[in-house]
Amino acid sequence: MTIKHNIVYRINGFTVNVTQRQVVTAQETINVRPKTFSLLLLFLENPLQVLAKEFLLNQVWDDVRVEEQVLVQSIRELRQLFSPLDIIQTHPRKGYAWVIPVEKVEQLPAIETLQKPSRLSIKIPKVVVVLGVVVLCALGLFVFKHVAVSDPANKNIITVLPIENRTEGSNLSWVRLGMMDQLIQSLQLSPDVQVFDVPYVLHLLDVSGESGVDTRNRMQLVNRIFEISGSSLVLDLELAGSVNDYRLLYRLYTPTDQASGVIMEHQLDQVIESLAKVIATKTNARLDLSHLNAEFNSNVVAQAWDKWNQGQADAAIALLKTAVTLEPDNFLAYQLLIEAELHQQDWDQAIDHAKKSIATAGQEHYSRLYVFYYLLAKAEFARGDLEQARANLLVAERLAKEAFDSLYQAYIASVWGDIAFASRHFDEAEIAYQRAMGHHQTIACPIGVSMARLKLIDLYHLQKRKSQVQEQLDQLGVLVKKHKLPIELPTLPAK
Repeated sequence: MTIKHNIVYRINGFTVNVTQRQVVTAQETINVRPKTFSLLLLFLENPLQVLAKEFLLNQVWDDVRVEEQVLVQSIRELRQLFSPLDIIQTHPRKGYAWVIPVEKVEQLPAIETLQKPSRLSIKIPKVVVVLGVVVLCALGLFVFKHVAVSDPANKNIITVLPIENRTEGSNLSWVRLGMMDQLIQSLQLSPDVQVFDVPYVLHLLDVSGESGVDTRNRMQLVNRIFEISGSSLVLDLELAGSVNDYRLLYRLYTPTDQASGVIMEHQLDQVIESLAKVIATKTNARLDLSHLNAEFNSNVVAQAWDKWNQGQADAAIALLKTAVTLEPDNFLAYQLLIEAELHQQDWDQAIDHAKKSIATAGQEHYSRLYVFYYLLAKAEFARGDLEQARANLLVAERLAKEAFDSLYQAYIASVWGDIAFASRHFDEAEIAYQRAMGHHQTIACPIGVSMARLKLIDLYHLQKRKSQVQEQLDQLGVLVKKHKLPIELPTLPAK
């Protein structure tokens, strides 16, 4: 096996440095035994594939004759090394598969021996943070308290809550979602930054409400969001003032601290731009402000959201259809419409609208085009068009990976698992569900991890793999209890 020496692999907070033959975390640098390291590289070069024991032995111990127990011991070492991640799945009588997402990065020779890259990359921008705050204060932006955003996995996970609209004498009901969506789109995803999109945030609100939280109590809601989402930064925003004299009160929460400030601007796009710059200084998020304009999503979307919350699904869908007719480039309206049609099991309409949104989004170079390929594949799978679903899922997977969107990579992997399950390719389904779980673990999302475990329980139960069913049930029970998730644990048949 030939491996370039200017390669590093990144796995959910771990960095594997090929040149130094070391595994680096934020806390320590670990030297790995040569044969165990060679086995690790073999897995990293072939992720998500079941590798036969004979193949592993022949590749790694090609210069000496050894017993299978040597391989077992090296597997055990790797599992301990990457604990608490569940990195390697055992396939009885077949072999082993690496099941955690791997990012392969080719470094320039001058930085081949880079260690702890995430920490080195953060030091210089902190100077920019100070300068940025000074400049923004000169523009009327006041920061009352410094917030240091941190996350155990070195990934800033941002949740923007729907915006409270308290403006005077204007009909700006669309601000709740429209302005929220504009801000989210302004913050680009990267290996270090995940920004949840509007539908996922609405899902978090639903889960919070089901858990008995009064979602009108912003402090209770923020605490619940931290509990169920793995967020490292939650934005609570309130727009006041009047036309051409807007004031945005913002509160930025981390699990241990908070900051607040006020932005005063004449135009709403300027409000979002100023706030996006504040967030960028605190999270190292890259900005894309090219799409901002003074006119955002129509009031129809907000009305549709209200109807949906009132249980009037047909009325909500009708309003969203009106919204995409009036504004063909209103991608939030398209996404909410397709998801509502999927919920109502109207596969044909969902497919039709997904195709239309893809055509428009492609022309507009929409950065989250993969969302619509994913929704299209999901609708096609539900209708039974497995080949079409696979083709569109491949596109969605590639685009989501390029965009560093861990949430949608998890969604996509889950659908791959569903397709494999439906085709009775159970090994493929297991690997796909494990991959989905790995992506959810990357963003510390207990809801997503729980859903993946439920799918694995169904799969293992069908295969009569009782010990694996019980293992997943136990781990699911711990998650549900720890995060107070509104999930009912499956009941195993009596023995």
